[in-house]
Amino acid sequence: MHRYLLSITAALGLLLAASSTAHGQAAVFGFNDNNGAASSGTYMPGDSFTFSITLGFAPGGPVANVDGLSYWFEQSNPSAPFYFSITNRDNTGSPFTDLQSPHIVYPQNLTPANASDLGALAPAAGFGAGVYFVANLTIHIDPSATAGVYQIENTTTGGKTSLVVDDQGHTFPIAQDVYTITIVPEPSSLALCATGLPIAFGFLRRFRAGRNR
Repeated sequence: MHRYLLSITAALGLLLAASSTAHGQAAVFGFNDNNGAASSGTYMPGDSFTFSITLGFAPGGPVANVDGLSYWFEQSNPSAPFYFSITNRDNTGSPFTDLQSPHIVYPQNLTPANASDLGALAPAAGFGAGVYFVANLTIHIDPSATAGVYQIENTTTGGKTSLVVDDQGHTFPIAQDVYTITIVPEPSSLALCATGLPIAFGFLRRFRAGRNR
């Protein structure tokens, strides 16, 4: 880590944060995925989707301004198979360009959490109140993923507590928020099931007819 985060092992989760009023926080995070949704999406196995992540900041608590952030993502239901990975981080156009982990090797698998800090610091010291673009993150769903409902979230425990930092080194935690992923079967799988139904019903009719003779 660089500068003020040299001694910090926590992270800032920026997925799906709600309003600052709802959480009572000085800093909150928002995003839009490539389907325009804010808290959930429906995808098929093998799909990828991208979050455009923003940081909304209003000075409060110990943090007078925002100079940087750290964050990781995790799968919130670790008892389920791990189907999700981060395959790209693009911070082009963000004021936070001094990357905490500049040489990340992708994919960063959520098993349950990705390994490297995705955050960054700003070359200029301390931004005031406002909404700032952080990065675009692309998440890939494994082709073997089974249909169901899954959740990914920003990390808040285990040395990866969500946070922002100001130019004096003060940190501010970020509440945890969740993005819900609904995985549906591929159309080809549905078509295969549909073509199998007449065969199954035909077999059942023939079986019953044989028993009634």
